[in-house]
Amino acid sequence: MKLFSFTMDLEADYAGVVGGYEIFKDLGKVEEILSALSSLDVKMTVFTVGEIFELFPNVVKLFEKYACEIEPHSYSHNFDVPDSEDEIARAKAVYLDYFKRQPRGYRAPRGKISDSGIKALERHGFSYDSSLIPSYFPNPFKYLLRNKNIHYYDNSGIMEIPFTSLPPFRLTLSISYIKLLGLDFYNRLSLPEVACFGSHLHDFIINEKSFDKLPLIWKLIYSRNKYSGIDLCMNFLEGVVRKGYRFCYMSEIYDMHKR
Repeated sequence: MKLFSFTMDLEADYAGVVGGYEIFKDLGKVEEILSALSSLDVKMTVFTVGEIFELFPNVVKLFEKYACEIEPHSYSHNFDVPDSEDEIARAKAVYLDYFKRQPRGYRAPRGKISDSGIKALERHGFSYDSSLIPSYFPNPFKYLLRNKNIHYYDNSGIMEIPFTSLPPFRLTLSISYIKLLGLDFYNRLSLPEVACFGSHLHDFIINEKSFDKLPLIWKLIYSRNKYSGIDLCMNFLEGVVRKGYRFCYMSEIYDMHKR
């Protein structure tokens, strides 16, 4: 069975490089994106920064309206302590307070998951992690040659469901890369039987105030197909459907591969 899991990291503008939540100020645009994806029956798993449950519960409710599966994405999206005991504990606490149930999955900022982070996830009752980016960015020497398949960590009950990296170049499967390298290029690459796709709101919605605060190198990167995110994404997903993939939540992938 071919499975395709669409994931989104719900966080501050531009992955916390800029900070602030300007994009959240136009929920109409957010709903347009969710509605478009829903038209293809996309099942979305949204890894959500913990402080958003406290600061913007209306945003969380909007994603719930579109039947999104929601899991923690650290508490504060601090790159210096992405998987610390405190970040994981606080992320779990606000999640429990909001949903009244235990979270199952976790995603650390910028894929920065460590052995100590995995142990902390296990202590706090998580089932899986989906942080690892076995590609050139953001940590090429640390993660490029890591196991790109779904796997359990040694001596651990935590399953890792990495972002999909595609041969022969180990490029991450995400709308950011599709915007940067082009749809035609990505359509030539072969997807695995189970694919994990990444996205952010800033891939689809451009807040010019936040964009203007980006460092020059990031402005150049994000200028590529700047306003074409949703069109490129929809075209790519339509191709995924034609190839026989079924959209699924990350929890479904976990349930199919658990021991």
